[in-house]
Amino acid sequence: MTATSLESSVLDNISGQILVLPTGDVLPMTTPELRRSSGKYLTLRGLRLTNAIIRKGILHVAGSPWLPGFWNLSAGKAEVALEAFGGQGATCTLFLSFTDSPVNSKGWHSYKGDPYMVLPVSWSSFDEYVASMKKKYRARVRKVQKSNQGLRIEILPQEGPQFEQCVTMLEATLRDKVVALPGNLENLLGMFKRCFGASFKIYGFYLDQELVGFISCIEDGPVLRAMHIGFSENAPEDFYSYAMFILIGHGITIGVQKVHLGRTGTEIKSTYGAVSEDNYFSFYSSSRFFQLLMRFADRYYRPKTYTLRSPFGNLTKKVP
Repeated sequence: MTATSLESSVLDNISGQILVLPTGDVLPMTTPELRRSSGKYLTLRGLRLTNAIIRKGILHVAGSPWLPGFWNLSAGKAEVALEAFGGQGATCTLFLSFTDSPVNSKGWHSYKGDPYMVLPVSWSSFDEYVASMKKKYRARVRKVQKSNQGLRIEILPQEGPQFEQCVTMLEATLRDKVVALPGNLENLLGMFKRCFGASFKIYGFYLDQELVGFISCIEDGPVLRAMHIGFSENAPEDFYSYAMFILIGHGITIGVQKVHLGRTGTEIKSTYGAVSEDNYFSFYSSSRFFQLLMRFADRYYRPKTYTLRSPFGNLTKKVP
């Protein structure tokens, strides 16, 4: 892992301490917060208790759960990060690193999460991208475009009433989900503006004069990163796919090498041509209590399985 210029720019704007590795790599050490709107996975009381425990300094995260895909370390680099963190005299009951492979050393426990879905770009235009698909996938793209043809697209300002509408739509999109995001989503989107400046964009979608959806992205050199999407009940059918196609088209236009589509919607993103990249939540603890908990998790945790398809050929496979 070598930090990109954008990863480095985050360090002064994200809460937490800065960790410098012996290799010269720099990454933030952060304390996450779980949030939900009205989800059923955790009771509100349980969520508050979990956050209270986290805030006591029990869990330390190498990188940031608010920026999926950033600071995704190799197994060896995760061990180096743990050693560097301990070398600062910090106590660490539970250490978490996001890794691209499991860490198999003593004291570590890795759990496979949803894969990152990444589209390698090899086309000169969106039309060429669509033309390279098999017939049934081309038909799906045209159907999505037709059902959303009444939308008008604008790049939105990152403050003011339109920005606040995006926050409200993001709240609705995250309903029934427990995610590692701050309670105040306006602060989160504002952080992106401070961190990434002109590289952070919010595309707004209007039906007549009504803002019915948005998708945000970060232009990170050879990579275009999808960040958050939100939409109202008035958004047209297949809006999610339409917003993704707009982002893919933008990535092709500006000449990126790949479009990073995040780690949700795994199966549908595979129909856009995205391929999976492994993602692990790798924990370390010297605490006997947490080691027992993780051994219990080792026995019973099973990652989700997905059927991935390719619109460009006959490739169909299950992961993990």
